[in-house]
Amino acid sequence: MTIEPTVRKTELNVTVCREQRRLLDAFGEAVQGLLLLHEQQFLAVVAGDLDSHRFDLLIHMANEAKQKMKYAYIEHVDTHGCSSDNVTHQR
Repeated sequence: MTIEPTVRKTELNVTVCREQRRLLDAFGEAVQGLLLLHEQQFLAVVAGDLDSHRFDLLIHMANEAKQKMKYAYIEHVDTHGCSSDNVTHQR
């Protein structure tokens, strides 16, 4: 049985906690999803779509998902101590 390390080296040769990276990626995806909904609503408004308010609930839900991922990331960094200030720069 092999045990995988909890850290990996990035392209910049910086050691990063895998869970931190996973949570940061999930936060980024949530932000991207929220921005996509805002863009779709904007395009609907510009096109004169009278039903463009249909995006409001989806935007609200996407914003809640983004906040959830943000605070999961922050909590992990706080409890695990793996903030970007604490990464090990190796050469």
